[in-house]
Amino acid sequence: MKLTKWWIIPACIVATVAGWPALSSAFDVKLTPAQIKEASEYGSKYKGTEVFGSPVVKQACFGSYPKGEGGIVMSPYIHTAVIAAMMNLKEQAVTPEKLREIEELTTFKVIVIVSEEEAKTPEDVQITLAQGTNNILPQKTELGMKRKDYKQSIDGIYQLDRINHKANTTIIVKTRKDEKRYKVDFSDIK
Repeated sequence: MKLTKWWIIPACIVATVAGWPALSSAFDVKLTPAQIKEASEYGSKYKGTEVFGSPVVKQACFGSYPKGEGGIVMSPYIHTAVIAAMMNLKEQAVTPEKLREIEELTTFKVIVIVSEEEAKTPEDVQITLAQGTNNILPQKTELGMKRKDYKQSIDGIYQLDRINHKANTTIIVKTRKDEKRYKVDFSDIK
């Protein structure tokens, strides 16, 4: 009987540790229609920028985004939730066409906020994702929205299949005057 009890503890530990990888998530490269619907419903609970303070979307933010410098990782799920919240602000719903478009995405964005004077063109800002020894540059960089507080958003567009979605990542934002580093754990982002 004592021998049986002794084996139960290690067996429980092994079962628990073996179950951890199943519990750790990372944002999905491809969302199912059910996940897109879930993200859309989640986002539509909020009006506009309120969504950035929500538990799920807040996990994708880094630095002091959206109030200051930093940014957001726009995984397909986060992208859908943010669009739904912005549409809800206008008392509208996300169209089925837009949801299909999101479902077919092969890229995601990392949006960063920098000083307006440092970002006259997209080439003025370099956004690098560092994962271990792998430095990933965007396939394209675009100017995003200009803000009222003399800040500019820059969108780095990355291929979903080029990154490790479960890795700790350092987002390096370089301008001519400055370099900022933000630690992000992609496995925390839905």
